[in-house]
Amino acid sequence: MNTIKECFNSILRSGKEESRQAARTVRKLVYSSSAEGKEKYDDIKKIIDAAPHEYARISEDWRQENFAMAVSVIYFLHDRESQPDFLFPWLFQLLQHQNGYIRHAAVKMITHEIGPLTMHIRFPGEKSYTQELKPERADSILRSLSASLNGLLSALWEPKYKRYKHINFLPPSPYKSVQMVVAELEELCEENYMDRSDTDGAAYPNMKIKTKEQILQKRKEIEQELSEMLKETKSDFGLSDIKEIIYNEDGQDSLTDIISMFDIGQDAAEFENVLELVNDAWNYFPHKIIGGISPAEKLLEYHQQHG
Repeated sequence: MNTIKECFNSILRSGKEESRQAARTVRKLVYSSSAEGKEKYDDIKKIIDAAPHEYARISEDWRQENFAMAVSVIYFLHDRESQPDFLFPWLFQLLQHQNGYIRHAAVKMITHEIGPLTMHIRFPGEKSYTQELKPERADSILRSLSASLNGLLSALWEPKYKRYKHINFLPPSPYKSVQMVVAELEELCEENYMDRSDTDGAAYPNMKIKTKEQILQKRKEIEQELSEMLKETKSDFGLSDIKEIIYNEDGQDSLTDIISMFDIGQDAAEFENVLELVNDAWNYFPHKIIGGISPAEKLLEYHQQHG
């Protein structure tokens, strides 16, 4: 395997051992001085853009691990700086995986984006490496990221975590992985920065939701969008199937099961819309594990209790 493209072909199609070796070869090729030139970076862009789509097609746990780890190695070379959150719906899915290597890959990719997103906070007045990402846009993404992460923490929390006073002492778990990202976010943001309300939330209208009624209205909108998408994709499943999977989710492959309902071979851009909608459903539909309410409602309860 002499190119990154060949490595990913092997990761996705070869046997277990060859797939594992290919995943580890990716790092060597990224940092090698071999003359792949512009072709290498074009391949990396295509691989990253299509990553959620390709991952959803993988059925073997070990192949999912190899793929996620390999993507995390090349992720810093993606060219979507003006939209750094374009893979967040997929990364939130990986962040809840039972495989620690996959969660580590997700933590690595999300925290990579926090750097450029907080440039205007840490170095006010200085020009960012990209002029396409405006401070207002970065603020909207940061607030959305903070809300999603805190919603996940609420959904994943268990009483046993009370005994741990430091993140490093937490047992390996999705909860710990999310806490690691939250810690990075808080470290690079000013104190109380996330509590400011100087944005109209246009880019992320979900950030406007502050009441139970608004959450229920948002849920109805998601139900309508899901029903329409199920018809468009001619899926054999219905809205009730999606609700049941989310309600009884086991924290492992539930999101992947839902995403597969809509997989009809769309291109990466269309599949991104599927991921965003499924992620919204996950955040706004009830989960048995958190008392029969949604992560959005759990987050609302938290803010009401803590002011």
